Amino acid sequence: MALITRCSECSTVFRLTIDELRAHDGQVQCNQCQQVFDAFASLVTIPESLIINLLSDKESTRISESVSPPRHESVAPAFDFLNQEKDLAYEATLLGDQPPSRKTRKWFFTSLMMLIILVGYSLYFYRIELSVSVPAIKPFLEKYCLLLQCTISLPRQEKLLSLESSDLRIDPNRPGEMVVLTATIQNHAPFPQELPALLLTLTDNQGQPLARRTLTAKDYLGPNNKSKFFAAKSEIEIEHHFDNSELKATGYRLLLHYP
Repeated sequence: MALITRCSECSTVFRLTIDELRAHDGQVQCNQCQQVFDAFASLVTIPESLIINLLSDKESTRISESVSPPRHESVAPAFDFLNQEKDLAYEATLLGDQPPSRKTRKWFFTSLMMLIILVGYSLYFYRIELSVSVPAIKPFLEKYCLLLQCTISLPRQEKLLSLESSDLRIDPNRPGEMVVLTATIQNHAPFPQELPALLLTLTDNQGQPLARRTLTAKDYLGPNNKSKFFAAKSEIEIEHHFDNSELKATGYRLLLHYP
């Protein structure tokens, strides 16, 4: 089989060898129009018999000689005639074993590096979600975070929490204007979550806010409670006491949130 390429400027056809292509990364110079072009762009293979049958013995000897880039012997008349008469299907057959150019290798390694960087960023920004959805890789993510000095905290999916019930009333077991806030919180997620905070707003008879306070897990579960997370598909009962003697609040609003 012979390797044939065509000038991108004047369409002159040349015969090349693998060594000649590799020597200059496929860059050759046309000896008709002096245009430098990429031989790989239009490289095709045709049988040796086609060249020998269509050329005289003298022409066959001349085009078979090895020519070093950037200049090559032209065989345009013979092959132009061949293409016009035969319209060979060989021109649609690209060389399968052509060596990769430097640009191709550079593009490959650049793309590989970009992929590695993208995966690294994804692991960092979605480490919590990944540790929940794929628990098997959590040890790997923890080691990864040691290198980046980050942590893998519990999920904080506020939309998967709900305030099932709440009540604010006078505490009969305590003297004065002591009141007690009780509520039930539900975690609908199929995975453990961080314990939420409660935003308590005390109001007057007209519903106007008198005071606001954020209650943490330590406030509503008590200092002796050692719960560090909100278990999956579970609920917790909360209770918080405070003095209402100065505010004289008659109503309240309670919201779940993650600070």
